[in-house]
Amino acid sequence: MKKSKIKKLFCAEYNAAKALHNFIFLLAAALLVLSLFLVRDVPRKTVAYGQEELKWQSQYIKQFDAFLKGQLHIDIEPSARLAALENPYDPAEREGVSFLWDHAYYGGKYYSYFGAAPLLTVYLPVYLASGELPDDAMACFILSIFAVTFAALAYREAVLRFCKKVNIFLFLAGLCAFIAVSGVHTGVFCSDVYYIPVLSALGCSQAFVFFALRAVRKHGLAERRLILFLAALALVLAVLSRPTAALMCAAVFPVFADLLGDIKRETKRKSLTTACFFLVPLALGAGLVMWYNAARFSSPFDFGESYQLTVSDISKNGLEADFLFPSVFSYFLYPFWSKDVYPYVTMYGGQVLPDGARYVYGDIYVGAFAFVLPAAVMLYPRLARAGKAAGARTRVQTAFAFCTAGLALTVAFLDFCKG
Repeated sequence: MKKSKIKKLFCAEYNAAKALHNFIFLLAAALLVLSLFLVRDVPRKTVAYGQEELKWQSQYIKQFDAFLKGQLHIDIEPSARLAALENPYDPAEREGVSFLWDHAYYGGKYYSYFGAAPLLTVYLPVYLASGELPDDAMACFILSIFAVTFAALAYREAVLRFCKKVNIFLFLAGLCAFIAVSGVHTGVFCSDVYYIPVLSALGCSQAFVFFALRAVRKHGLAERRLILFLAALALVLAVLSRPTAALMCAAVFPVFADLLGDIKRETKRKSLTTACFFLVPLALGAGLVMWYNAARFSSPFDFGESYQLTVSDISKNGLEADFLFPSVFSYFLYPFWSKDVYPYVTMYGGQVLPDGARYVYGDIYVGAFAFVLPAAVMLYPRLARAGKAAGARTRVQTAFAFCTAGLALTVAFLDFCKG
């Protein structure tokens, strides 16, 4: 391809109807998937099920073992000393007592409070294919590929929905930036049990965003119904990964305003049937999640995080108004700090908390606005004006933007108080 043609291509607007433009997008998405291989070698290790002592396995293998045995609790008997404690969640009382670290303890039994979705999407397929189970690194790697794939597809759908015209070079640069700040590479690098539900939540939530935005575009009736069913399934799996991830999915619901307009133009029977392809699996999934919670922790809305046996008494964590500013500062405004050697910036682990505040879990972190991409929010007034002629498009776009911002603040506050 001549230099002038390459220049012309990257000065062009992205056109989803052009095969070349879509090929370039798919190539960029494939390269982003391959970038995961630069973080670490492909994990190939599986665990021979049942051949190693259960208590040394990860929480996911223990929970998988429980499901195969037809029970919800982990098949390890807590010690009599732990059961005799007045408050087993207090680290001071547990000193010298044998227990399973970072497991949920309730009603005299051990449970895993980690989201169960990866058991269905990763552990079960690997087990059926090989008779063995993936270790933490392998599970993280599989989920990271899933997350990058659907994040790229969701990004493309968002551009098609909210951007009337976009330069193809900026389109690709935005895609790379979106994946870079998603945290997926951190999950692959760390590859421990804590990142399995995080990567699963990222992948499932982005899958929901993709299917939800895709359903709004013009489709045949059968295709739209299938997409809505997949959107509902992805949302349920997001809840089963991390409930706060599913909360962020609510920001996408304003785009359904366009879909409702299309459905109303169908016959009443067709409209109801189309809506049921989303609402019925969503209701069944919600019922399953609530049953699962109630069967373990006696409440349909209790995911078990309050019963962790960890560094502090999580059961005493509640929503505290004086944590509002610290949560906003920590998650959004906390800056990088300079240092004298390459790369000349570093994350700082100090916390800014009210005087006398209880323990809050926090390691090395940096606020979202320390990165370049979130600064693009400053361009929002220009983006909003660009769509004024579209009327309803602007209202939906504005609702989407404000829902996203509001829910991000809400999730940050909840995580800071309860996490």
